[in-house]
Amino acid sequence: MATPTLRALREGAADYGEICWVGRPGPQMVLDGLPWADSRLMYKPRARGGDLLSRRGLVRELRRRRFDAMLLFTNSLSTAAMAWLGGIPRRIGYARDGRSWLLTDRIAVVEGDRDAKTDPCIDTYLRLAAHIGCNASDRRMELVATEADRQSTDALWKTVGFEADRLTIILNTGAATADTKRWPIEHAVATARALTGRYGAQVLVHCGPAEREIADTIQGRAGDPRVRSMGCVPSLPLGLSKGVIERADLVISTDSGPRHMAVAFNKPIVTLFGSVSPSLTQTYNRPETILSLGLECQPCGEYQCPLKHARCMKDLDSQRVIAAAVKIIEESPKMLRRAS
Repeated sequence: MATPTLRALREGAADYGEICWVGRPGPQMVLDGLPWADSRLMYKPRARGGDLLSRRGLVRELRRRRFDAMLLFTNSLSTAAMAWLGGIPRRIGYARDGRSWLLTDRIAVVEGDRDAKTDPCIDTYLRLAAHIGCNASDRRMELVATEADRQSTDALWKTVGFEADRLTIILNTGAATADTKRWPIEHAVATARALTGRYGAQVLVHCGPAEREIADTIQGRAGDPRVRSMGCVPSLPLGLSKGVIERADLVISTDSGPRHMAVAFNKPIVTLFGSVSPSLTQTYNRPETILSLGLECQPCGEYQCPLKHARCMKDLDSQRVIAAAVKIIEESPKMLRRAS
């Protein structure tokens, strides 16, 4: 969701000779391939040696490189403190979470009809770019699959026995941080069976390292060689996720990282929402098919269900998802040609 702002900075910050991205390894890996940074600094708070800087190491590096300004996407006190301790003269960010005194450019959380706590994240980030004079009108998310990402995807396709010209659906049921974003295994199995049976599609169950067992279970219960889990390969880097999503015809996902990757690759997507309001992560590339039950308790915004039932995801049954996927496929001549 930060990519529209990163692009706006590259295109609009003509006064800056160098743009450096500072962040943790995971987000930086997702951004691999994008051409909008001249350099990068990666850190983890307690890193010890190697290519990763600790907080103290990052502060020392910021001082050494004598940057003119830092634009803070995050709202944390710690990142603002690192910019201040790093001796950066201009520090730009939202005036919240007790850090205003560390900023030189304090952007109000509420400004007219805009509210950084409730507006879509894409728009909230773009306000930062607009503050320093960049054109903030292009809201399109964007990612690039590198050649290495594509090669690892080729290897996965060979391992799972997928064909290059067959209708391919990515099914992502997980969310690493939230029970109220996870879709039940039985719904995923029913959906995979229905779409392979109706269209002869090959369905890849996406997973990260923490979700490998769930993805493998979906494959096993589906009982169809056209339904395969990404968990069959030993390494599951974020670049592989980019590669498989770039290759997909359709993505069905919970509100999690793969959903945002699919949007950034301009893929048709069915997104399943539980506890979080869709408005907070609204996207603008192309229309999404958003499914949410609209229960009285939605959106609570909690990662663990306060009522202990998580009906927002458990009751979002496979028939609704299958119907949404069928509508997208039937309206796409390209997908229908790739169906068998």
